[in-house]
Order: sequence, then structure tokens, then C-alpha cells
Amino acid sequence: MGSLTNGFEKRRIDRRQLYFYLKIMHDADSEPAGYLADISIRGLMMLAREKVGVDQAFRFRIALEKELEMTADLVFEARSLWCEKDANPDYYIIGFKFIDLNQEGVDIVNYLTGKYGFEK
Repeated sequence: MGSLTNGFEKRRIDRRQLYFYLKIMHDADSEPAGYLADISIRGLMMLAREKVGVDQAFRFRIALEKELEMTADLVFEARSLWCEKDANPDYYIIGFKFIDLNQEGVDIVNYLTGKYGFEK
């Protein structure tokens, strides 16, 4: 069902693109990591200027309070599954799998995809 990229499965799961890209920051220092391109309850795809290694764990934050006037930010851990150059040579596209996304996180992802997403 998926294709192989650098020896790792690039899964085709039911993700939904968003109407606009939300900023993803590193949770520890709030430094920018990239932009959310699409998301599901299993993982996400991010556009980033920096290449990342495969099978690395990260802790990210998406500031939803400011961007979408929600009551909580989405804070989560994710593991990089693949990383490749985007069509825009200034960016990489990176696939991540959530690590133990809690119920609040699942609810936020479902809300985002329901309200701001669209079918491909």
C-alpha cells in the first residue's frame, strides 16, 4: 500500500490537508520547526527548511490559542519516518508518526481536520 523511501515505509493513511499551514515549533524553546501540511490521528506531514534524520523523536507544539482561538495548544511527541526534498527546493517534506497521542490531542486533530481540512 505504501512505497519505500530510504528503506522506510511511506504510509498512505487517511490524512487531511489543511486550508492553511499552521506553524510547528519545538516545544522546549519555541523555535520554529516548520509548517503543518497535513495531519491524521496517526501522524503528520511537515514542511521545513531543515532536513531531519529518519527515526528521530521530537517534541513539538502547535500554537492553536493564538492562531485559531482555541483553549489549548497541541503539544505532542512524534518520530520522523521519512524526509525528502519538496518541489520547492528551499523546503523538505517530512513524515512523522505520533508517539502516544493522548485523547485531548486526538480530539484537537479531529477538530482541526473537520473544521479546517478538506478531502483530497
